[in-house]
Amino acid sequence: MKRRIIISILFMSVLLLNGMIAAGEDNNDPQKFFSAGNTYYEKGDYNNAVEYYLKAVNSGVESGSLYYNIGNAFFKLGKLGYAILYYEKAERLIPADADLRSNLEYARSLVGETYYPESSNVVIRLIKRPFKDINLNAMAMIGAFLYLILIALAAIGITRPEFGKKARIFFIAIAALFVFTVASFGIKYYDEEFLKHGIMVEKEVECRFEPIDKSNIYYKLKEGAEVYILKTRNDWRQIRRLDGKIAWVKKAAVGEI
Repeated sequence: MKRRIIISILFMSVLLLNGMIAAGEDNNDPQKFFSAGNTYYEKGDYNNAVEYYLKAVNSGVESGSLYYNIGNAFFKLGKLGYAILYYEKAERLIPADADLRSNLEYARSLVGETYYPESSNVVIRLIKRPFKDINLNAMAMIGAFLYLILIALAAIGITRPEFGKKARIFFIAIAALFVFTVASFGIKYYDEEFLKHGIMVEKEVECRFEPIDKSNIYYKLKEGAEVYILKTRNDWRQIRRLDGKIAWVKKAAVGEI
C-alpha cells in the first residue's frame, strides 16, 4: 500500500513538473508574442504591440515580417527614427518587398534630409547596385547556379569538340557574370556582416569630439540618419557618418541595424 502511494506521488510530481515546463515554454513562445503584438496593433494599442513584438525578437526570432511590423508600430507612435531602424532591419531580409520600400521611403521623407554621400569608390558602388534588392542567401544561390553552368559548359567543350567554339563564348560570358556576382556578394557580405550600421533614433543628436558631456559639438544628426558604429565605450558610441566624419554620441541615441 505504501509503495503504491509513493509511486502515485512520484507520478503526480512528474506530471506537475512537465506541466510547469510546458507552461514555461508557452510563456516564451515567439509565435504567441507575435500574435499578441498583431492583436494589440489591430486595436490601435501600438505601445503594447511594440512590447510584444520585441519579446518575440528577444526570444531569438529574426524575421523580415516581424521587423516590418515593429517599424509600422513605431511609425504609428511617431517615433520615426525607430521606425526607420526596424524598416532597415527588415530590408536586409526582404529587400524586394514593395510595401516595405514604400514605407521606408515615406518615413525618410518625413524626417527630412538625413543622407550624407558615401566616400567609397565609384567602382564599388557600381558593383553593388545591380544586387541592391537581393539578399545574401539569394546571391549565394545565384552564384552557385552560375558555377554549375560553368561546369556544364566546360564538360560540353571537352566531350563535344564540335560545340567547343559556341560553348567557349557562353563560357566566357557566364564566367564574367559569375566573377561579377562573387565580387558583389563579397562587398555586400562585408558591408552587412563586418560593418556595424546604425540609425539615429532621437529627434536631434549632438555628435561630439570626445565621449564626455562637456566636449565640443562636432555636428548634429537628425533621427533616421544612417551611420557606421565603430566602437562602444561605457554609455557612448563612436560613429562615422557616411561621408567619413567621426564623432561620439550617447549610446541610447543610435540603434544598430
